[in-house]
Amino acid sequence: MTKILVVDDNDQNRYMAKVLLTGNGYQVETATNGAEALEAALNEPPDLIIADILMPVMDGYALCRQWKLNNRLKSIPFIFYTATYTDADDEAFGLSLGAERFIVKPVPPDVLTDAVRELLDHSQSETSSPADMAVPSEDVYLRRYNETLIHKLEEKLLQLENTNKALENEIKEHRATENKLSSLEKQLLQSQKMEAIGNLASGIAHDFNNFLMAITGYTEIALIHSRNGGASEKHLQEVLKACDRAKELVNQILTFSRQKDITGKPIQIKAIVEEALTLMQPSLPKQINIYTNLESDALVMASPTQILQVLMNLCTNAVHATDEGGAIAINMTDVELDDDFCVSHCDVTPGSYLKLEVRDDGVGIPQELLPRIFEPYFSTKQMGEGTGLGLSVVHGIIKQIGGLITVQSNPSQGTTFQVFFPVIESEDALDGSCVDLPERGSENVLLVDDEPALVEIVTEFLKELGYNVTVCREGLSALQTFEERPQDFDLVITDITMPGLSGDKLTQKLLAIRPELPVVLCTGFSNTITEKKARQIGSKALLMKPFVMRDLARTMRVVLKK
Repeated sequence: MTKILVVDDNDQNRYMAKVLLTGNGYQVETATNGAEALEAALNEPPDLIIADILMPVMDGYALCRQWKLNNRLKSIPFIFYTATYTDADDEAFGLSLGAERFIVKPVPPDVLTDAVRELLDHSQSETSSPADMAVPSEDVYLRRYNETLIHKLEEKLLQLENTNKALENEIKEHRATENKLSSLEKQLLQSQKMEAIGNLASGIAHDFNNFLMAITGYTEIALIHSRNGGASEKHLQEVLKACDRAKELVNQILTFSRQKDITGKPIQIKAIVEEALTLMQPSLPKQINIYTNLESDALVMASPTQILQVLMNLCTNAVHATDEGGAIAINMTDVELDDDFCVSHCDVTPGSYLKLEVRDDGVGIPQELLPRIFEPYFSTKQMGEGTGLGLSVVHGIIKQIGGLITVQSNPSQGTTFQVFFPVIESEDALDGSCVDLPERGSENVLLVDDEPALVEIVTEFLKELGYNVTVCREGLSALQTFEERPQDFDLVITDITMPGLSGDKLTQKLLAIRPELPVVLCTGFSNTITEKKARQIGSKALLMKPFVMRDLARTMRVVLKK
């Protein structure tokens, strides 16, 4: 079988050549450099050699020179097969060394196999061959070899220069891309800030809510003993209002930092708007006048924080639009949305709505920008005057409530935002200013909490209502107490965050002993527990601190009746 020697330092190239030639019926041997190939050929000469040029130890040019100088090998056909030395000068130098063919990769496979077949047929049929050509002398060889290397080096330097230019262009493109990505970087920075705020908020919320609960608890007890309508009762009512505002402040921080979901309740928007305008008025520029017409007393299912955020964003935009002087009108009316209106506004259904309108006579918004104003991070303000999130947040809140927001605007003619809130038929929002006496009880309660002030106030309050209270300051001691007399307790109230054994783990252990035991979980703040998770654990209720004592008493009666 005809034997062919393939010389290449690239494993894949050797493999592909071997597969091709073997498939055409040849026996193939391989070598990784010229020196290795020369040694193998002297031991057992092949019928033809195919060699790359750029190789370590001994390159293809040096191999070809040594091959044609050797009396045993010079008549064996030599093919250069290269992808590096591709110029006409490279080919001329290779052929001057005595090579029979100079093939530049890539080529179709049949180009190589045809050359192999032709050379083998030619070598077998003729007594003379190009191998009889005079091989260049050492001096000529070295000169031309160096010229070839220098030419190749110059070529590589030119390629490097072109590569550098391409790299410079790529860098310019990257810089342009970086400019385009600046808004994303700002978003990331904002996200990091929000995460930092969230970590801070979650850290302080638990302790702060515990302090508030102690204040509200003692105030409620004092109110129970001071129901005479005098000044002291009024003062205590103001303390409770201040505590409620402090609780709402913590909730706003947690909401803003995305640590807490907003839950709605029936509220009267008119009162929130009036309070917000009172707070805003001192900070408004003197050249801006605000006119109000608040005709609606309707109730809406939302959070005061949500409504305040909507109003503040809309009013802030109006102030910016009229910063050189002008007027802002805020109107509230009750409206009925019919089928025709809802067909063109698919986010709402026919029914009763409260319409909040914020109108300014400022610079207005170009028509082509109106479809984008609710997009996150889109803003018509100058750099540094806004985040581009305000209207996006407003749109999200209104959609969550089940309402609708629309906008009409023209340049130099002002802007009008209309917000439609679905009205509810409820009076739950109108909380009385007095503290109703909670329902009493006589059951045995196991109270578990590591905060001494809270333990004291809750114990006193429950005893006031007739309950028998056993106190444990940690989860492990509570578990031990319950294991000693599991049938003695009608209800367990436990904090979640405690050293040793947490409240959720304690609940699971207690229910393993007595599955029907009612358990109420309490926490100042936890980003790992929700009402759904509490029920999965087995708790009958979850109370978020600071809760008012009447809520605790009401929850206890509901749980015990179940």
